[in-house]
Amino acid sequence: MAESRLPGEGSKLGMGQSFLNSMSESARKRYLESMMAGIMEMGMEGENSDVEIIVEGESFPCHKLLLAAGSPYFKSMFNSGMLETTSKTLELPDIQKATFKAFRTYIYTGQEDINSENVVELLRAAAIFQVQALQDSCEEYLSKEMDTENCLEVFKLARQFGGKILLEKCRPYVMEGFNGLWKTKEFDDLDVDDILDIVKDDDLVPVDEEQICEAVIRWVKADKKHREDHIDKLFRYVRLVKISPEYLLTELYSEDLLIEDVSCCRMLDEARDYHMLPARQQEFCSTRFHLRNSDDFEEVTMVITEYDMERSGSFYQDGKCLWAFSFNQNRWYTLAPIPLDKNPGMDFQMITYRSDLYLAGGTNNSKNLLHYDAERNEWNLVEAQMKRGRSCHIMAAVRESIYIIGGKNPKAKEGKNVLSSIEEYSIRGRRWRAMGELMTPVHSAASTVIGERIYIFGGIDQNGTYVRDIQVFEIRTRECKVVGHLDLEQPVAVSSFGRLNFIINAKGDIIKFDIMKKDEDYKLSFKPLMKLSPSYLPLLGFTHYRGRILLLSASQIKKDAFSQMIQIDMRKSSMRAEVVTPRNNTKPKPIHACTRNIINKQFLYHTYFQ
Repeated sequence: MAESRLPGEGSKLGMGQSFLNSMSESARKRYLESMMAGIMEMGMEGENSDVEIIVEGESFPCHKLLLAAGSPYFKSMFNSGMLETTSKTLELPDIQKATFKAFRTYIYTGQEDINSENVVELLRAAAIFQVQALQDSCEEYLSKEMDTENCLEVFKLARQFGGKILLEKCRPYVMEGFNGLWKTKEFDDLDVDDILDIVKDDDLVPVDEEQICEAVIRWVKADKKHREDHIDKLFRYVRLVKISPEYLLTELYSEDLLIEDVSCCRMLDEARDYHMLPARQQEFCSTRFHLRNSDDFEEVTMVITEYDMERSGSFYQDGKCLWAFSFNQNRWYTLAPIPLDKNPGMDFQMITYRSDLYLAGGTNNSKNLLHYDAERNEWNLVEAQMKRGRSCHIMAAVRESIYIIGGKNPKAKEGKNVLSSIEEYSIRGRRWRAMGELMTPVHSAASTVIGERIYIFGGIDQNGTYVRDIQVFEIRTRECKVVGHLDLEQPVAVSSFGRLNFIINAKGDIIKFDIMKKDEDYKLSFKPLMKLSPSYLPLLGFTHYRGRILLLSASQIKKDAFSQMIQIDMRKSSMRAEVVTPRNNTKPKPIHACTRNIINKQFLYHTYFQ
């Protein structure tokens, strides 16, 4: 007779899960109810116990098997091979006997004896003994009892015990109720990691950022002896971009706690530089210059594109429009159109000054300078015109002036149309003046500003040939000189932010570069960082967002049509390109210029030109 075999016998599961799975639903239910009744009766009466748990001098008879089955903490302890594995008694310090009794009842019966008197200690026990289901129940109980009066205490508990449910519930109370919390004793009693978690959160809703400064300083001074070493760790997440210059100079620079800390001094100086350098404001990218989600303004990527003929019709043919990509909303929005009679055509240039834009030259209206007023979301024509019409030129902002360098005269004959002249427009004085000449006349070059110097990389000369010269124009002396040579395939694009400079060539090589000047000598250094996949080429735009390089890639089929946005975090050791996928299908095409900027959220409402 063949030997009979029970279902699952001989497998790794044996009489376990596979056996239960072979049962009918009703049979499984009867089996589990019978087993649970036996476990409850045996457990609660201490029958056949094999370990005594001592808590505050009281002995609780327990079963290692059941404790290990219900708690990963006890399972690890009893399987460790250490003394606890064979010992008949085990003492648990730092837990109340009433708490352990409730915990033991839960393990044996599943009954949750949670009330306002024991919930905190039971939550602590559940976290220590790694019983997630009990911890979740404690968190849900606390969530229902939470209000603005106790949210900080609950917040501290949630962080202390890794309570995801509790943290999710109490975080809005803390973030949105900050104005009424930061002067309380409960706030003073938070530890540094709790304060850091609050201050660095983009969802924090302060009355103003000065209030965050005062909250951090007040918390440190509540126990200065033990907390003053944490001031720089906390202060680096205060959004100094929103601190008024008056408060910065009169209050923060007078605060000993800050000026006696080297790191904090650097942060204050950085904020001062931001206000002193309006032409460089969009290059500041540390966490201190990230806007909170509650702010009226938002960091965006702006592009100049053409109207979508499928939506706007022939009336807007050849018109240009300003678009903004919101990283918070993950979608494109259209902003103000450029008036049709002011249309710059092609090959114009654009720069930022504070949060305004200036657009110069182009194949149409080549002497025009257009000003985008970010406060009003409108374009205006600057009354004063350039002395020479230009396209494919270099454009840069330094101090309170805009510089137009080289380029082509759209009305001159080919072969005689490359310009060497440099013009300056005074934003305050509203007038143009000649400033100097390039050593090598070029158009279609890349550029960046470092200090009071404009660096021009390569470009195309009068013969239509790419030149390798790196030229520098010094603002104060009005002199131009060649300071090095470019060993990269052109065309190239340059972006500078966070005191770092990057250049990318036609093959997708991203290179970090530094330029040092000592006396009359210039020292240039280039460090290759990574190479882009050919699928991301060619590129239409090169800018940045929150310390990450941002690239706008063209379609492989139509080289001037925008395809996708790629970001690269340069702070990571393993840099890789990640595609940003917008929520809406509508996107700008093609792209003629792009930059990082700040815009009032009230203007982010059209997802295409209406």
